[in-house]
Amino acid sequence: MCTFIDRVVRFFEEICGVAALAVMFLAIVIQVIFRYLFTPLIWPFELSIFMYICLIYLGTALAARHDAHVAFDLLFNLLPQRVRRVISMTLRLFGAAVVATLMWPGLRLMVQSHHIRSASLQIPWSFLIFVYLVGMLLLAGHLAAGAVEDWRGRRSNEE
Repeated sequence: MCTFIDRVVRFFEEICGVAALAVMFLAIVIQVIFRYLFTPLIWPFELSIFMYICLIYLGTALAARHDAHVAFDLLFNLLPQRVRRVISMTLRLFGAAVVATLMWPGLRLMVQSHHIRSASLQIPWSFLIFVYLVGMLLLAGHLAAGAVEDWRGRRSNEE
């Protein structure tokens, strides 16, 4: 079961993230070509924005999985290892709880905004909210898993 969940998580974070980056790149190239050689198009700009939003939310989860978010830890690293573990675990659990509380309002907003469509591509706004929800669910899971690893004392970044 864990390998299936890990595959699904990796699919969303890596495969969908790379696909979003590729689509965004192609949309920007098409937009530049049509702007300077033909009549400018509107839809590539909109598509690139949508894919950028996907990259942000999926990239946030991916960074949490690899513990690669920006951290100001100069004073934190001066603390004893046990204290660092407790603080890290507490902050990760707090972050996971905050992100989890955003899920229900996000679901409600997704249902409410499904009838609203983007200007040129006619993509429902609920698609973006779905990507947000997937990213936040993955982020909360990685934060909770990181807290468990802190509890067990197995974090890879400990000295």
